[in-house]
Amino acid sequence: MASLCPQCAYENPDQSSFCVRCGNRLSSGGQPNAASTSSQSLPTYAAMPAPPLATPSYSPPPASYNPPTSPFYGQAAQSAPPSAALPVASPAPSLPVQMGTGQGQIALRRAFAGYGTLIYHYSWLVNGGAAQANNARTAIFDILRQRNIVGLTITQQRLMERGLMMEERDYLIARRGTSTVFVYAAPAGNDLYISRATTVLPPISNVRIAIAILFAAIMFIGFFVRPDPYALYTGNILSYAIAAFFTGLSIPILLVFIILAIRSFVYWLIERDFWVLLRPNKLNDFQLDDIALMEHATDDTVKTAVKQVGLDASQITPPPLGYQAKQRIRAI
Repeated sequence: MASLCPQCAYENPDQSSFCVRCGNRLSSGGQPNAASTSSQSLPTYAAMPAPPLATPSYSPPPASYNPPTSPFYGQAAQSAPPSAALPVASPAPSLPVQMGTGQGQIALRRAFAGYGTLIYHYSWLVNGGAAQANNARTAIFDILRQRNIVGLTITQQRLMERGLMMEERDYLIARRGTSTVFVYAAPAGNDLYISRATTVLPPISNVRIAIAILFAAIMFIGFFVRPDPYALYTGNILSYAIAAFFTGLSIPILLVFIILAIRSFVYWLIERDFWVLLRPNKLNDFQLDDIALMEHATDDTVKTAVKQVGLDASQITPPPLGYQAKQRIRAI
């Protein structure tokens, strides 16, 4: 007789001890045994979820690893000490530009173009002060500004010098009235070079303007008034002489004006001052006092600044001839 499984109701062959489908123990008589069913049945297992696949990650090989392509493959590599790490490149400190570095270009105008005529130039050389060039220039600017001189304006500007080898230099420019002082500080080898240049730009002279207008009037009168020989027959000798005078001077005056115009144009190219010939070539007493004040104050400022940056200020000495500017600045 077929045995019916009490667990899954599967009809098993006769004389079967376990169910073919579920494996439950069958009773000997084919009837289900409740006690044996609960205690003797095979255990069942719940399906466990599979663990998630790990994402592959790359880690660099250790320092002791030698790849097969390395010439040291198969040898024990030595780990480099921390001090053997490659140094990180750091930007080089900005150093002041050495004096006399040209750029190989051509410039027509002078460095002090537009500031008048150069009347004096004086300089100092401070031993071993090249590293303090920037600090000295800054100190000169600050101290000179703190003097509070009436009408004094102080600026910093990069000027360009004319010549086959163009060169640019940074100057401190102190200007008061018609006079201007240029201060330059830069390394010269291991030393510090400081210079002071003085220029003057007198105002246009009203007297020279009047003279130019007078000669221009004579020239134009001579072009339009011609001496009439008939005046000699009528006895009007004075009118003939005046007309001959103006006519005779018109051509020479025109030539002089052409020469002066050419010279003024050259001055404009080099000095940036077309009206230079209308300016006086001599300085008055007030202008001489202003120049002396500017030079004296600048030299004292330079000495104080050099001492402030820790250099030997005894090397900053006044000019041997004192602060006396020359009165005549041009030939004409």
